Formats: sequence, C-alpha cells, structure tokens
Amino acid sequence: MFRSVLVIFLVPLCLAIPLDTSGGEGKIWAVLVAGAKEYYNYAMQADICHAYQIFHRHGIPDSNIIVMMYDDIAYNPNNPRQGVIINQPNGPNLYPGVIKDYTKEEVTPENFINILTGNKKAMEGKGSGKVLESGPNDHVLVYFSDHGSSGLIAFPESVLYADQLIKALKTMHKKKMYKKLVFYLDTCESGSMFSKILPKNINIFATTSADATHLAYNTYCDVPGMDTCLAGEYGAAWMEDIDHEDHIKKGLRTETLKKQFQKVSNRMKESRPCEYGELSLGVDHVTDFLGGAKGSGDLAEDTPTVHSTVSISKRDVLLEMLNRQVDAAVNKEDKERLEKKRLHLINGRKEIDNLFSKILTQASRSVVDDKNVLENTHQPLNLEMMPCYRTLVDNFNQNCVNINKNLYTLSHLHKLANLCVLEYSTSDLIQVFSKECKDQHRALVNIN
Repeated sequence: MFRSVLVIFLVPLCLAIPLDTSGGEGKIWAVLVAGAKEYYNYAMQADICHAYQIFHRHGIPDSNIIVMMYDDIAYNPNNPRQGVIINQPNGPNLYPGVIKDYTKEEVTPENFINILTGNKKAMEGKGSGKVLESGPNDHVLVYFSDHGSSGLIAFPESVLYADQLIKALKTMHKKKMYKKLVFYLDTCESGSMFSKILPKNINIFATTSADATHLAYNTYCDVPGMDTCLAGEYGAAWMEDIDHEDHIKKGLRTETLKKQFQKVSNRMKESRPCEYGELSLGVDHVTDFLGGAKGSGDLAEDTPTVHSTVSISKRDVLLEMLNRQVDAAVNKEDKERLEKKRLHLINGRKEIDNLFSKILTQASRSVVDDKNVLENTHQPLNLEMMPCYRTLVDNFNQNCVNINKNLYTLSHLHKLANLCVLEYSTSDLIQVFSKECKDQHRALVNIN
C-alpha cells in the first residue's frame, strides 16, 4: 500500500496504476495545474479545486500534492458567490482548504517543468518551493486543465511546447522519478501533445480530452447568474465518476484506468477523449493513483452526478457569454456597453482570421492547392519539426499578435505547424510575418 500520495494535475487526467512495492515502499504524488486566468475561464480552476479535494479525502497529504492556479476566481468581482468555487450545479464549495503552492505570476511553463523534474534549487524563493521528490517505486499523477493548440498548451503569459513536455517526461524517467505515471490533459487539440511523440516504453499512460485536431469543451454553462461554465466536460466526467464510486463505497476498489476511460468516453457529448503511451497500464486500478482512504470531509457524500444540456468549446466561452448578456440586458446603457465588448471581440477575431489568410497566401506563393492544405488540414506533428514551430510561434507572438492576450489566435496555430511539417523555410516565413503584421495587430488585446 502507498502511505502518501502526490498527484500531478495538468489538464487531462490519467489515473492510477498498481504499484509493485516489492523493491521498497512506494508513494503517490500529484501535480494539479490550471493554466488559465480570468473569470470566463472559471472551469479550469474549478476542475483543479475539485481534483485537490478528491486527493485530500483519499488521504493524500498536502506534502505530496502540488497545486498551480492563478487564484483569481473565488473573489473575482464577477463571481456572484464570493469565496465560493463550484464544479457542478448546486455542488459543494471546493475552494476552502485548497493548497495553492504557486499562484499569479508563478504559474509558468518553466516552473511547471522544474516541478516535474524535481529541480528544487530553481524553485527557491518561489511559492511554497515544492517540487516532485518522487522515486523509482512511486506513482505520479499529473492533471492539467487549460487552453491549448497544435503541439502546445497555454499558461497565463506564455506557452509550453510538446517537445519541451516530452523532454521533461523523459528526464523524469531517466532520473527514476516514478515507477508509473498517469497524465490527464484537458485542452483543445490536447492529443497533439502526445500523438506519435510520447514514447511507449517509459511507463506513462496519458489520456486527453480531445484528439490532435479537435476542440475540448466546457460544461455546466447554463447555471443562472454565473455567466460562465463550471467545469471541463472531460474533468467533470472523470471526477464525478470518482465521486459516485466513492459514495457507493465499492466501485473504486475494482475500477481500472481503462474502465474509467471507457466510462468517461461514453459520457462525452462533444469532446473526443484519447489515450496514449503505455496502454497496458490501463489494467491498473484508479486507487493506485488516488489512495484508498476517504476522510471525514467527503465532499462527494451528497453530490449527485448532473448531466449538463449545454456545452461550449473552451475557445468560445467568452463570446457565448457576451451573446447571452447582450440578449438579457434590460438597461440601455448596459446593452450598449456589452454590445461594444462583443463587437470588439468579433471584429478582433476577423482581424486575426484575415492576417493568417494573408500570411498563408504569401507563404504558399498564391498556389491555391498549397494554401488549402496549409489552412484546412492538421499535419501530424513530429519532434523534428518542433524547433521550427517554436521559432514561428515565438516570433509571431512577439511581432504580430500577443497569443496569451488574444487566445483566439490558438485556433490558427496549426497552420504554422503545417508550414513546419511541410518544411517551408523558417527565415522566409519570418519575412512574411514582418511584411504582413502591422501595428493594428500588435495592438490587439482581449480577443479570446
């Protein structure tokens, strides 16, 4: 049996695998990460709070749980229930007691990688300073919930690329920081972080909320007064499964990772969950990664599973909420103010659409077939093209449109990935950026 647990939550969820402790006593470690900020991204931080409460009631000590979240939701002026974070309609307040090891400006890709790879020195003076200190007999669970695009996942002010994540996971394996690792990733196009690039021989089982080309969705988007979504569709499915099985006092003792993945997949209305890596680990039990004990503070005790009728893609939550607010506004001044915000968002999206169209026209030298391929396909990624892709995205972010301030841009980044997979010249493309990107693009903000 494991005596302590640390779970890593990064967005998708991967559950547990039984740990063979014949070579020594094993522990469970968890890392839980919400990479988004702002109230319209309520669901991501609510998912992480819910995950923390699950691990807490299963007896995992706080010393073995690492939480990264911006922490701007509970007391956000837009939150009608100050100090309260819920993850489903009429659900319990999940915010009290949640440890917050890293918040605000500390929620970065660099810190996340240092936490995963156990780089304690690099984290001195930052937040709690906690990093994974797991060993060769331990199980690790990582859960990450946020926005994403082709070959990258977003943090509040920057992004983490697939090759950087894979390198960190390989480093963990080389340093013998785990016996088995489960990764749950909940972002749009999340499958692109693992598809064809996650090794199948380093004891990692990963599941994602979407495949490499499709969107992930939020759910519980129709709760009166909230003006946001309460949960990721994927996160709600796997965590409410655990809540339900805990409540009936028997299911988790026998439920395997594979069985849970099947249950989650069957519940999805919009998202397309996938699994990657060492799929043989799917025979392991969920409790191997959660722990078995349930404490007295069982928030699942009286929380029924709710099936939402309204799901919205993670990329369209803000626009959909503005549409509703405009329609519901009674006061003329409020309606005009909200309509102005909506038009700013719609026009900004059109500006970004047009910019990418011009870039692809220039890049493809006006060859219609080339432009169609670049614009309308998702070429399979590989590690060899990632340096080109990182160069293009970083240059575009610096000289064209700030991606983190305009998350709608994520819907177009697969086109830059296509350019790299098809071996277009990086230097030529940067020249195209220089020609097509104007001050009006660099000035864009809040196009989400």
